[in-house]
Amino acid sequence: MKDLSPREAIQHAADASDRLIRAEDLDVPSYSLAQAERAGVVERVAPGVYLGPRWPRHALTEAAAWTLRHPDAVAGLITAAVHHGLTDAFERGTWLIVRIGSSPPRSRVAPVRVIQAAPWLVDRRQDADNGIEVVQVHGVVVRVTNPDRTVIDLWRYPRLVEGEHALVALRRRISAADFHTASFARLARHMEVWKRIEPVLQGMMTR
Repeated sequence: MKDLSPREAIQHAADASDRLIRAEDLDVPSYSLAQAERAGVVERVAPGVYLGPRWPRHALTEAAAWTLRHPDAVAGLITAAVHHGLTDAFERGTWLIVRIGSSPPRSRVAPVRVIQAAPWLVDRRQDADNGIEVVQVHGVVVRVTNPDRTVIDLWRYPRLVEGEHALVALRRRISAADFHTASFARLARHMEVWKRIEPVLQGMMTR
């Protein structure tokens, strides 16, 4: 790779695998990637992060790109709901949950929706208790809310998420073969939103 020009190195990386591409990983100037994008050699996924155009996009491709820039971010809400098949809604940007007090992801060219949460809700050491799982996407380990946590979060943020999306997600979740009411209720209590969800869930399950 050392004998390749920046353009050749980028072309090789874009063709070789579906791993996300950054200038620092290839030891090329950042402007070389911008030039390669204009030439159609790569596609920009997030600021400074690119992917070869031959590779199919994953529902969490953008989340993976943002994870490279913000390793502690968690993909959640509509982004996670799309990933888990809990909604047909359009994301209109990547939805990320970050710790209050951290530097939030920002971009003028890649839509990103940032939810700042209490540190304990996104503490990596408490992922199992908080309903956060990991998925490998384009060579990046992405933290994403699991199906139960995703539904619960859609109910936790009514000012950010339309009520219809939360209802559809809950209805789809309780219809899933791996849904367990007790586990869901335990997590909803942990997230302090069970009182809001319980009557709706019970109404759905008794129909």
